[in-house]
Amino acid sequence: MLLVTITRRGRRRLILAGILIVAVVAAGYLVSAGRHLLVSGRLLPVYRAVTREKKLALTFDISWGQEMPPRVLDALKAEGVRATFFLSGPWARSYPDLVKRIAGEGHEIASHGYEHVNLSGYSREFISDNIRRTHEILVELTGQQPRFFRPPNGDFNDLVIQTAAELGYVTVIWSLDSLDWKRLNSDEIAKRILNRAKQGDIILMHASDSAPGTPGALPTIIQGLRAKGLEMVRLGELMQPPPPLDTSTGSGK
Repeated sequence: MLLVTITRRGRRRLILAGILIVAVVAAGYLVSAGRHLLVSGRLLPVYRAVTREKKLALTFDISWGQEMPPRVLDALKAEGVRATFFLSGPWARSYPDLVKRIAGEGHEIASHGYEHVNLSGYSREFISDNIRRTHEILVELTGQQPRFFRPPNGDFNDLVIQTAAELGYVTVIWSLDSLDWKRLNSDEIAKRILNRAKQGDIILMHASDSAPGTPGALPTIIQGLRAKGLEMVRLGELMQPPPPLDTSTGSGK
């Protein structure tokens, strides 16, 4: 029999390691379940999902224009992919038929707020009004109850997250920025995503007219992600709590 002596310092290290593992698992569950984390006294939005499944989410912001959205939708439809669209209130009100098409083709509707400003510089009342106005428009046009909110420019503070939560929203940013808003060409956008994408990612893209390279990049992105064994799902599917671990010892099959 082999006897192992653990020193007091060793025991402390084991305890600390155990605490860290529990914390990481708990954090992963919280992110996967769509709950915010409190880190160093600050609320954080959801950046990505910690998942054991090879899934990620393509998400698209739209705040202006009518040329790119149909082209993005055509590309997604051709590849059989459903995504999540964060829509601004004024844009949705201006292009109701496009909003209805997005919802009608099985994509998830989410909120990008009303005024496209950095909300961290505003009061609770302004933030609440910003979210409420868009919520009313999206519900009226689609019948869906949006769950996710992406603040304009990805700007947030505790008040933004708290106010959105009070209105029933989870604040979501992204873990991978396609940089399509910098007007990269299609090849540059596709290369950036395929070189970096991994399971659990929330990928930021745009279907606004400010991102003309996005529609052309999508076939390459989608086919490339599939080649890596990654499935593209809507954000609501990605954010589901993970299934329980299989603790069975196996039956010899």
